[in-house]
Amino acid sequence: MRLKSDIDLSELPARLRAALPDGIRILDVQAVDEAEPALQMQVTSAEYEVTFDVPLDAAALRAGIERILAATSLPRERRDKAYDLRPLIEEMEWRETAGPAEQPVLFMRLSARESATGRPEEVLAELGIPRSSARIERSCLLFQH
Repeated sequence: MRLKSDIDLSELPARLRAALPDGIRILDVQAVDEAEPALQMQVTSAEYEVTFDVPLDAAALRAGIERILAATSLPRERRDKAYDLRPLIEEMEWRETAGPAEQPVLFMRLSARESATGRPEEVLAELGIPRSSARIERSCLLFQH
């Protein structure tokens, strides 16, 4: 398939790799139908990996994760508007040796809907963890099929 600028799509990954900084990998390149909704509107979820600058009590963190996942509702307020955080948390777990240099990581997959989007800092607040002690990295965006 050719793009409007006559770039052969099969050549695009190599061209992008040459222009990108180290550490960014191109896994796949696909043409986007311009008649489809914008890509941002097709995002269904985002995955995050959270590492911490301070030691955490792993047992207390696991208990907090279990409490959140078992909850039927987690009422919150953002910009003077009430919402429920719980349905926006699709998955969450403490991974002991998954991060950089085998550093423990809090993994979360949060829903990204047009009407409501899960935010990792809101989950951290629910766990009682100050945002200032965490480094949040979005590791993946999931799109509707």
